[in-house]
Amino acid sequence: MTETIKQEMTPLNTNKPEPSTSKTLRSRKVVDLVFQNITYEIKKRVILDNINGICPGGHVTAIMGSSGAGKTTLLNVLACRITNSKTNKLTGKLLANNCPYDYEKFSQFASYVMQNDVLMETMTPKEALEFAANLKYSDTQIKQSRVIETLKCMRLERCQNTFIGGISMKGISGGERKRTSIGYELVSNPSCILLDEPTSGLDSFTAFQIIHQLRKLADEQDRTIIFTIHQPSSDIFLLFDRIMLLVQGRLVYQGSRENIINHFSSFGFKCPDHSNPMDYFLSITHSEDKQNIENYSLYFENYQQKLQKQIESEILNCCNSDVPLKINETSFTYQIGEISSRGVKNIMRDHMQFRAKVIQAIFLGLLKGGVFWGAGRNNGKLEDLLSISGALFFICVDFTMNAIMSCILSFSVEREVFLREENSKLYTTKSYFLAKQLIEIPFCVISPLIQQIIAYWMIGLNDQSGEVVLIHLLISVLVFVCSNSMGLMAGAAFKDIQLALNIVPAIVTPLIIFSGFYSNQKTFYPWIGWLQYLSPMKYGFEAMSYNENEGKYYENDPEELYGFDIGLWWCALILFGYIVVYRFLAFLFLYGLKQKLQ
Repeated sequence: MTETIKQEMTPLNTNKPEPSTSKTLRSRKVVDLVFQNITYEIKKRVILDNINGICPGGHVTAIMGSSGAGKTTLLNVLACRITNSKTNKLTGKLLANNCPYDYEKFSQFASYVMQNDVLMETMTPKEALEFAANLKYSDTQIKQSRVIETLKCMRLERCQNTFIGGISMKGISGGERKRTSIGYELVSNPSCILLDEPTSGLDSFTAFQIIHQLRKLADEQDRTIIFTIHQPSSDIFLLFDRIMLLVQGRLVYQGSRENIINHFSSFGFKCPDHSNPMDYFLSITHSEDKQNIENYSLYFENYQQKLQKQIESEILNCCNSDVPLKINETSFTYQIGEISSRGVKNIMRDHMQFRAKVIQAIFLGLLKGGVFWGAGRNNGKLEDLLSISGALFFICVDFTMNAIMSCILSFSVEREVFLREENSKLYTTKSYFLAKQLIEIPFCVISPLIQQIIAYWMIGLNDQSGEVVLIHLLISVLVFVCSNSMGLMAGAAFKDIQLALNIVPAIVTPLIIFSGFYSNQKTFYPWIGWLQYLSPMKYGFEAMSYNENEGKYYENDPEELYGFDIGLWWCALILFGYIVVYRFLAFLFLYGLKQKLQ
């Protein structure tokens, strides 16, 4: 297999003129990445210890080391995904063609491919690349050529119209998903591509194919390819140009693949014949072996004596040409349109989720109608008032819990896609969030309307006029959208979704207790009674009660029994205000999470 690949990997003739059009995927200029005196500490624990290095353009550089050696940290430092904070301290220089760069500049000439393939399940590889191209370029012809060439380059033609798939639907293979993830970044024509464990979770042959494709990007398109990798096979090892081997945050080797065996052999660590070199070198640098730890000083000493000056010389002679910077050519409104279009497509294509929500709405409507059958047809007695009030209160609680939990669960998946795409600078947090509101709020109307249209006349709610019915449906929608907004805020506030699912019920339960159904709102002690004003269920229940009891007579006045004192339309206005507040807080939390993860 290796011989075949060697023939396939013959570099293009460097004297061959490049096509004059800007539509090709060939990177116009080589970019050398350099890091100098990089030290990174977390709570005074040294993760990277004053290291220097160079990743030449047009080469494949593999960053390796045992678990905890610092390889992923180094990759994230190069990608400007690590910054200083109260507990973290990063010092040193990052240079691209001898020019300092930061996170904003990095995103204009390079791309970062995460370890997990975070993609929309309902999109096809072609649609995913088209989405990225649409948000990067304004010229239609350039968009089309970028997509076509990327599909060809990443060998995705065969599966280009197959759904990517995931947990809820079948789709393309793991290798095709990984190539789609790489293509997603490649379509913007970056000079550098950094990848975190691109072979993770793949079988040996698929892993080989991925690294082979990356090698071709370096050879044929002069791109700087840098990735971390855990245990490459011997065939994959032969595809590397350069290797960086880390031990306890320090480099013990940096240089060409061909020289690594000779380097370690020169001070007594000869790789056995017929064995995978990287398996051997990782075994002698593993931190769980006491003998290895005793040898670390020897590794460090030989690196300083035999390689350090060579690396410093390479850094001094690195490329000095201008770094080709690229910025998005699309407007804010165009981004909103593209994100909205994809969002609608995603909802309509996820048939299982869409059917489940419709079936759930029908079931809950029938359940409420059956349990509270005819509760609103009788009036006059206290028990009649309690029955209809119980039905209205249950409607509010059902909408609240249903909307909050379903939003947290669905947003947990979508949030990862947003973080990946925003990191790639496809769009801004503001454009994504506004587009999400345009899609989500209209779809939030469907579930409460289905439920209440089914349950309304089964329960026997007030139908003296069409206005009363419409007001009830309006309040139902406001309660549902307000609760959905709470779920969105929780999903954006908590980094760990499982933690959100555990904490949110503990927060919502007091809001249920203080919503006014279980106790007269005017009897709460002042030091704790203020909680009632934070409960959307209070305003929903009070508004529904005012509307339902219009024209009805009970021996006990509902307003006195429950302590209602706000009024129907003030309750509706407050619910609308909470929707705005919760969604604004969700935006702030999402923006903060994006900043933190960067």
